Amino acid sequence: MPLSALFSQTPLWVFALLALLVWLGIKRLQARTTPLTRVWMVPAVFIVWGVSGLFARGGAPIDIAAHWFAGAVLGGALGAWSLSPASLRFDHRNRLVHQPGSVLPLLRNLAIFLGHYVLQVIAATQPHLRDSAMGWDVYVSGLSAGYFIGWSIRFVLGQRRAPQTDLFASAA
Repeated sequence: MPLSALFSQTPLWVFALLALLVWLGIKRLQARTTPLTRVWMVPAVFIVWGVSGLFARGGAPIDIAAHWFAGAVLGGALGAWSLSPASLRFDHRNRLVHQPGSVLPLLRNLAIFLGHYVLQVIAATQPHLRDSAMGWDVYVSGLSAGYFIGWSIRFVLGQRRAPQTDLFASAA
């Protein structure tokens, strides 16, 4: 299948999601102060997408759950490791957080998105590899959800322990 045909068969929402993830990742290249509700956008998208991957597969449910869980455990460890709560400052009164700039969110967003996308493309274009690609996609789904669950736990624990900092004047 030519590349142009592949792109023409890709649903528009996939490109919109990619654009959103790139935009959000680029915004995180610079240090910034944001409302806490905005911080949860990307984790929510990836957790929902990852958990939906658990239920969107045919096959033995116990096997699928075991593979998903293996990915989630690895992802959870990576997510918890990737966040340093000490680098965050919280304004508890105004529900703001100051995060340092980092390329990690952009790279992470692209890696997870591309992992899913490439496996879906392989499954759609190589029928003999479909089962294998979808098997690996279960791991990616678990890894994605687990990463953001681990990250979220570490974020919330850091938030609870953080002293009050007045960030209202520098809110984006």
